[in-house]
Amino acid sequence: MSLIKTLVGSFVFAATAGLSLAAFHSPTASAAESPLAGVVTHVQGSASVDRSASSMALSVGQQVLIGDRVVTGRDARVGLKMTDGGVLRLGADTVFVIEDYSYSEQAGKGRARIFLLKGAMRLITGAIAKLQERDFKLETVVAMTGVRGTDFWAGFYFSDALDVALFDGAGVHVENAAGRVEIARAGDGTTVKGPDLPPSAPIRWGREKYDAAVQSVAWDGGDGPGR
Repeated sequence: MSLIKTLVGSFVFAATAGLSLAAFHSPTASAAESPLAGVVTHVQGSASVDRSASSMALSVGQQVLIGDRVVTGRDARVGLKMTDGGVLRLGADTVFVIEDYSYSEQAGKGRARIFLLKGAMRLITGAIAKLQERDFKLETVVAMTGVRGTDFWAGFYFSDALDVALFDGAGVHVENAAGRVEIARAGDGTTVKGPDLPPSAPIRWGREKYDAAVQSVAWDGGDGPGR
């Protein structure tokens, strides 16, 4: 089985049935207008960015652009500060794509489409998720997560299934063709086992699972999530 088929088959979580892998590599029209999506604030271990059919090592201070695919290695961590003030952390063995991330403070408009193909991530959302007409979605190949102003974790970390948990804030919803759930209480999480299976009803995560999720994207030294 090819790597692409393995990714598609094993790492589930998408917005629309017609989504193709080409979308993971093709910047949207907004990329030509404002390609900057964020800046690298932390690199621990080996990490790279794929851009325009080339790959380069990530370093602190480097810009990440719409259309970039960020790949982290074993035991790696990457931190990003997004253009709307959002703070993103990526764990080890993660593949993450910025399909769109555009924000205008003056116009009061913004849009974000980010993809988690494998691994784990934590996001403290910025201005886009707080807009009245918020348009912020985390996607994979079998379900979609819509977010409000919040701090949440998502990952294919505990198994091949996708877990999503709310750490703080207004909440998230997780949906696919089989169903939808809302997570409104901090400490609750859901699991999506496949594209044809609904997200599980949110339940309170135990301390062991919650702490493991936090540590999966934590820097050495145990610093806070916004640093």
